[in-house]
Amino acid sequence: MTNTSGQAYAFMATTPILPGRRAALQDYLDGLPRGEDSPLARMRTIHFARWLVLRDLVHQGPSQRRDTLQSSYLVFVSNFDGPLDRFLADLLARMGPEADAIWRNCVGYPGTEHADAFIAYLKHNQIETTAFLSAYPQATVADVREALDLRRQVTDFAISVQGADPAALRRAFLERFPAPPRSPAPSTPSPTTPESA
Repeated sequence: MTNTSGQAYAFMATTPILPGRRAALQDYLDGLPRGEDSPLARMRTIHFARWLVLRDLVHQGPSQRRDTLQSSYLVFVSNFDGPLDRFLADLLARMGPEADAIWRNCVGYPGTEHADAFIAYLKHNQIETTAFLSAYPQATVADVREALDLRRQVTDFAISVQGADPAALRRAFLERFPAPPRSPAPSTPSPTTPESA
């Protein structure tokens, strides 16, 4: 399936905006907080997500037939960990008020009162992904955050030990990054003989 790359899933939904609602929707989207304060940050499985308002198609010159949209569209794109249904249920659970404030400006939006209708609405408006490439297809958001944290720790350590001699560097490294405990090797059972079997 082209919507997946490893364990990651790419989702895009386009929903026509109701007449006269585009400006209010754009104002609401522009006013959403960014970064860690974004409502999308509540969802710990999102690698990337955004909404955008598509007003019309870009005409690229005379060799292209001019084509116009009959309405503006809200486009929502996201890539995230795991299956689509779980993601949409999580979106509803963690961002219900924001979902209503956004998609109520779109044609046919059923609201968040009934989870099945909300999920069916977004799936109905889904556009299949034709090319989805993930830099780390098996890495979850938690994996990426853990790797970034480790990189920060190693960078801080490297700065703190500038100029240390090799012995001091080794001691400091083992103190800062102790080796994980080793699992005991599995015991090998002694071979049985016909008399002891």
